[in-house]
Amino acid sequence: MFYFIVNEHGGSGQAVGVWNKVQKILDERGVKYQKFVPETKGYAAVLAEQISEKEDDDIRLIVVGGDGTINEVLNGIRSFERLKFMVIPTGSGNDFSRGLGLPLKNTEKVVDMILNSTGIKTIDLGMVESGGRRRIFGISSGLGLNALVGTEINRSKIKNIMNKLHLNSLSYAVMTVKTLFTMKTSTFKVSFDGGALQEFDRAIFLAAMNFPCEGGGVPMAPKANANDGKLSFTLAARIPKWKCFIAFPFLLAARQDLIKGFFMKDARTVDVFTSEPNVSHTDGELFGKVNKIHYECLARKLKILL
Repeated sequence: MFYFIVNEHGGSGQAVGVWNKVQKILDERGVKYQKFVPETKGYAAVLAEQISEKEDDDIRLIVVGGDGTINEVLNGIRSFERLKFMVIPTGSGNDFSRGLGLPLKNTEKVVDMILNSTGIKTIDLGMVESGGRRRIFGISSGLGLNALVGTEINRSKIKNIMNKLHLNSLSYAVMTVKTLFTMKTSTFKVSFDGGALQEFDRAIFLAAMNFPCEGGGVPMAPKANANDGKLSFTLAARIPKWKCFIAFPFLLAARQDLIKGFFMKDARTVDVFTSEPNVSHTDGELFGKVNKIHYECLARKLKILL
């Protein structure tokens, strides 16, 4: 059975129109399905939990929504082994769908892929833990600047304006510039895969990436691979803030390797200790302010319809 979680109240406002197209195709082809609409923020997780525990040997869970809704759903699933998953993108960022290589503007093609699916592939997910709290992420998690930008942009009028102009990545850039000069840097002490602590003073951000892009297509870790059992980490430190204006175009062009102060490494687990509390996020959603945080790759956790 197909189970659709449709975020009709999402910020991009596209889900209703997309769902109308999807429903028309499903009804024309006589497909059996159930539709669920989260009426409040956070309720998609409740729906996902209920669906994942249904007495059904063929649970096919489809999210019609953006990255925030996907994150809620992933954190609601209790039995990953019991279901197959897919997304029909309607959000403004769509970095999860981008990471899967899905068409972002062709709903009919994505629906065809779902209905004609004959197999699965498994992908990694990420997990973050701090202060007894845990949260799963599909795209990315992080500390510092990218967390400030990612969480603020969801509440910003800039995002809505740029979305209407189809300039999603530019909204990330505008908010980054706005945030950069007001944030305080701190010292990060980082252990990769249980190794010795490495110290990064004047740290600006750390990004833990499952897919290459966050923020609506910003290639924070261009070589990230959601099938390798590792997360890809990008850390920026010891860069004067004024130099970030020079560095940012390189980041957008996926050439941060050319900028002194960018550090990149793949790892299964990472522990970070910060000298000052830092804002953290999971898939652009606020996780909290932390001094200590643990990242872990959950290898081959999610079954994707092929």
